Amino acid sequence: MGKIIRWIIAGFLLLGVLLLAGNQIAAAGNLPWQNNTVLQGQSASAALDPANKPGTVKPPPVVVPPITAPGNYSVGGVCTLLVEQLSADVTLHANLLPFNVLPGKPTAATRYLAGVCNLAYHLSGKPLPDLTSEQGTVQICFAQVPNTTSQIYVFDGETWTALDTTLNNGLECALATKTGKYVLVTQPTQP
Repeated sequence: MGKIIRWIIAGFLLLGVLLLAGNQIAAAGNLPWQNNTVLQGQSASAALDPANKPGTVKPPPVVVPPITAPGNYSVGGVCTLLVEQLSADVTLHANLLPFNVLPGKPTAATRYLAGVCNLAYHLSGKPLPDLTSEQGTVQICFAQVPNTTSQIYVFDGETWTALDTTLNNGLECALATKTGKYVLVTQPTQP
């Protein structure tokens, strides 16, 4: 008898939860019969594309396709490349790397502030260690971290080089003329 009463109580609880929930369904995404998408500047065919997931933020690629033309390129949302000009035979390959690929920090650095942006220049398909001003003009920028003194460094596989870093509109920028791994690091504060 007690077992039957427990089953009846459980049934009432389940029924109560279902009634309270009504037509509200908790799901990770929209179900096929729920089409609450708002289209902004998309064609009608974009809304029908099953790969299109409304409301999903798509971060910039971690590996950028080879850069051959002027423009602004984001690398994994960590650094931005401002390519002012590149000669026709120069390509720039950029990707985001984890910190553990670096052999320690520059001696004047306290800590890393952003990810590692790896830049590799190529001249007619062959590696180019240094970019001359005739071959191109490229700046690398990281977002400014408030209340810190920071500087951009590049590691070319052998040595760390501090770059002249300028602050402009919330971006810490420096000329990127070397093939290497670029990082934004904090500097010790001067007393």
